[in-house]
Amino acid sequence: MATVMVLEGPLKGQSIELTQPVTRIGRREGNDWVLSDGSVSSAHCEIEIRDGNFILRDLGSTNGSRVNNEPISEHVLYRNDILQLGDVKLMIDGEDVPVAQEVPAEGMEPIPRTTIVITQNKKAAPPKEFVQRKSGTKVWVFLILVLLAVIGYFLYLFLVGK
Repeated sequence: MATVMVLEGPLKGQSIELTQPVTRIGRREGNDWVLSDGSVSSAHCEIEIRDGNFILRDLGSTNGSRVNNEPISEHVLYRNDILQLGDVKLMIDGEDVPVAQEVPAEGMEPIPRTTIVITQNKKAAPPKEFVQRKSGTKVWVFLILVLLAVIGYFLYLFLVGK
């Protein structure tokens, strides 16, 4: 089953299975898939299934549609293609999505294309080895030492004063 999934950002993990002949995607209610992101137009694009192919068609969106970082108006999709609708990055996958074939040199076998997606979690905490310790512990140690010195001084005055 063909699936399109959001790769990053606040909508990360949202997905839709492409089961209809035409799936409309946009920000406005009434689309088959509503992507609530300000960079996505109200009626952004549609994915049509035609003759076993999945075709992405931009519907005149403000921020445009891209496939593998190339602007498109209409484009045949292949497995693991990266779609970008405005600022939202998606990936198409599924056993029924065709695999892109590189054009082989004469006498060579076709080589299937592989796409590797690398995402960053911008909110990840740094490793503890790189986190600077807070100086609060040093302050407490200093205060305890000063308190012990004051107590020792008064104890000395009390014992010597007799």
